[in-house]
Amino acid sequence: MIETNGRGIPFQGFSEEERNAVEIVVTDVDDTITKNGKLYPNALQSLWKLKRMGKMIVLLTGGSAGWSDVYIRQWPVDAVIAEGGALILAHGKDGGIVYRFNPMIDPMFQKKKENLMKLTAGLQLSSDQYARLYDIAYDKKQLSKEETRTLKGMVQASGGQWHESSIHINVSFGNFNKRSSLVFFMDTLFSIKGDKLRDNGIYLGDSLNDEYLFSFMPLSVGMRSVEDNRASFTFLPKYITSGYGGDGFSEVVRSLEPVNS
Repeated sequence: MIETNGRGIPFQGFSEEERNAVEIVVTDVDDTITKNGKLYPNALQSLWKLKRMGKMIVLLTGGSAGWSDVYIRQWPVDAVIAEGGALILAHGKDGGIVYRFNPMIDPMFQKKKENLMKLTAGLQLSSDQYARLYDIAYDKKQLSKEETRTLKGMVQASGGQWHESSIHINVSFGNFNKRSSLVFFMDTLFSIKGDKLRDNGIYLGDSLNDEYLFSFMPLSVGMRSVEDNRASFTFLPKYITSGYGGDGFSEVVRSLEPVNS
């Protein structure tokens, strides 16, 4: 198994051992594949490169179920775990799309969600909140420091879980996170155990809510934004790219290509 010290060293390419080990690419979306809120050609081409290499591609995002429905239909990916782990959309054996929700979602999530949204009615929600099924997403850039502190207290009082990405404050209701949801869904839908993920997987992310995966996956890569916020992280990835968002994602994919391709 590839070991990591999680020091966030500058990414200069994978070793032959690392390259040969990777069969499963698990990646965040916002500010990892996208850049400044957009999907640029280099990142989309990199996704297709991964597919041509025969890699399994799993998106693990705090993004909405609505966005994820687009990803699974339009992007060359095998599965999308959305809303921080609340649900998964995947291609079924019959060619259709399989949809499953996380059994660890709080049975009272809808009531708790509605109550918290009423209490925080003055705070700016994410523009895709209408397309979310299980969580609440607040627009991080529209929150002052005082509003953020107040929101955190309200979330804790409501029984919600706090997750911070590069663009959103996400609130979920249930005993799950990105890491536990990845392990659960990969096992139940694909019969891929946690050890297989660790031995033959790679994780790509950009922000604080990716720490769970940086600490879990021996081979992990953070985008340049991780370096910018290094002091805020408890767990760092093994490597950090020189590029932001989709540029860093493309760096990683280029290094996964066979040497003589």
